[in-house]
Amino acid sequence: MKSSERRRGSAVFRPRARVIRTLGRDLITNEFVAIQELVKNAYDADATKVAIRFEEPLVPGQGAVAISDNGHGMTLDTVLGAWMEPATAEKSERTVTKRGRRVTGAKGIGRFAAARVGTALELSSIAKRSGREVHIRFDWGAFDDDSLYLDEVKVRWEVVDVPKAAPSGTVLRLMNLRDDWSRQSEPSPFHVLRGELSRLVSPLVPSKEFEIELELPDRYRESAGLIQSPAILGRPHYRLKGEIDANGVIRAVYDGPDGKRTIPSTGATKAVKLAGGLKPTCGPFSFEFRVWDREEADLRPLVSELGSTLRNLRKDLDAASGVSIYRDGFRVLLPQSDWLRLDIRRVQNPTLRLSNNQIVATASISADDNPRLTDQTNRQGIVDSPAFEDFKASLMEVLAILEVERSNARRQREKHKDERGIFQRLDFAPTREYLEKRYPDDKKLKTFLEKQSREFERGIGDVQEVISRYRRLATMGQLIDVVLHDGRTPVATISNEVELARKDGKKLEPIDFKTRVLERLELVMRQAEALTGLFRRIAPFSGRKRGRPSETTMERIIADAFAVYEKRLQELKVQIDLPQGATPVTVDVAEVEGIIVNLLDNSIYWLEKVDEDRRRIAVQCRRRPEELQVTFSDSGPGVPEEIQDRIFEPYFSSKPDGVGLGLTIAGETAAEYDGGLELLADGPLEGATFRLRLRRRIGDGEDA
Repeated sequence: MKSSERRRGSAVFRPRARVIRTLGRDLITNEFVAIQELVKNAYDADATKVAIRFEEPLVPGQGAVAISDNGHGMTLDTVLGAWMEPATAEKSERTVTKRGRRVTGAKGIGRFAAARVGTALELSSIAKRSGREVHIRFDWGAFDDDSLYLDEVKVRWEVVDVPKAAPSGTVLRLMNLRDDWSRQSEPSPFHVLRGELSRLVSPLVPSKEFEIELELPDRYRESAGLIQSPAILGRPHYRLKGEIDANGVIRAVYDGPDGKRTIPSTGATKAVKLAGGLKPTCGPFSFEFRVWDREEADLRPLVSELGSTLRNLRKDLDAASGVSIYRDGFRVLLPQSDWLRLDIRRVQNPTLRLSNNQIVATASISADDNPRLTDQTNRQGIVDSPAFEDFKASLMEVLAILEVERSNARRQREKHKDERGIFQRLDFAPTREYLEKRYPDDKKLKTFLEKQSREFERGIGDVQEVISRYRRLATMGQLIDVVLHDGRTPVATISNEVELARKDGKKLEPIDFKTRVLERLELVMRQAEALTGLFRRIAPFSGRKRGRPSETTMERIIADAFAVYEKRLQELKVQIDLPQGATPVTVDVAEVEGIIVNLLDNSIYWLEKVDEDRRRIAVQCRRRPEELQVTFSDSGPGVPEEIQDRIFEPYFSSKPDGVGLGLTIAGETAAEYDGGLELLADGPLEGATFRLRLRRRIGDGEDA
């Protein structure tokens, strides 16, 4: 053929037969997911009941599973023209069944789950009032032949007459099992299957419109029978049920041991606000969270009431635990139970946060209202997208509400709260004075008390030193995000300029190269200075020894704390009003600056929840006769009245991912200066206002 000759034509894709193996055995990851997919097909066929029968021996290469339903069944034309056409348009065009159910599958590949369970399939189906029964056999092993194309694998079918009144439905008999269903494990395969099937339709709203029954050999009868939700799911210790509308507004009802109430309270509004004050893009959805305290003392009353055992109750909770997503009433399969990473979150704050095995929750979405939440191709999860991230953030906001309510219910309120700091309460002097008065003539006792008093004070100093280091490290942890955020741009710029200079050296003349390199080095120096400034600002919070008190001004400390967050504040367009005077103080600068940093970090989080044009922070500094006062106010959403008395408690936080140590550390540090940190009812701005009081200089004991 000459080089100038041109040929044209057309061609078609001819997949190899083994594509079935990819769609079935590889795409559908395990036997439990495969059976659920086949049950969902029965649901789409308008079945009201599905029976799953296991036939022994239940070992690889033998046995069978028969899945039968009483749905509308299929004619031969339906089998050949729809069931045997992968990714058919039939389901995407028919979104609602005759019974009014929303079709759960749209990709048309769930049927290949049969290839994941067994090596052969016998399908029998009777369409309603058709008088015909269709039989067809699929030998999945034939599809493993690498030499064959998909259209070269033939399947045999036949149609036989049956009475017109014969009940409609479909039977899938999956033969020569691929998995060992008889394996000894804890939990057993059938217990896992039963748990998964019980969650296909919301376990919190049982329905008789779709029932699943598991038929098993006698030795597995404990897991056999009608799939029903465990009785304990109806007896949670805490419950939160409600909805989030398209604008992110939350409306819910809490029910717990401390009573039942609406959230937010009448007349108030609570909304999910994401970073930047944006509304969630996931669309509206409803939710229900049920939570249990799993300690023996908490579950013991339910043992006798439900006629069960502690082990079985925990086992039932384990099987049902987690947050499940339901689209149009049917469960969206997720790759793992703890897909919100609740257990990792709880490690950071075990006092307040809930673990995954304490929760049985549902989040109900719909194909119409939540079009951006789409299934992954393997039907095991939702495609990662901004809408899905908003959905997860919204669920975490809801969970945080319930965690606060639960914490309030569990809290043992002290009758007499001691507002002094830790070290103010550790005072040996009263004990010494009492004993010296009681035994004034005992010289040995007096000598002993003097020695112990010195040792006690020295020990308190050592403990203060250690705690000071930990406080700095805790504050440094908060600043890691600042370092990553503010340091990324200079490092990237420096790296980029060096790479460009290297390329310049290869293509420019020496004189031009020198000029260009000098320009690039100037930019590199400016970025290096930016990094140096960042490191200088955070250096005081390193884990060094406690610093000696130094003379400075309170205004300088406040300005340096704000400089740490300068870039973040500019990005959020926060209007800042800082004091301009020069109020002298002699303090450990890092400790006092740490108080301001904690208040500022808190404000920045909440200011992201309000509109951009409303973001303000105002700080005032005043000297009083006996103390120095700093007022820190922001225009955020403020602190809800019901938690105002708890915000300084260790590990209490209303942030979905808050650890609950920032305000605690700040308050304890202020107490060591014979002062305190308090939340004020009113302030210069409409959000939260804190007042910091300092009464003593570290080192000389004089008034501030």
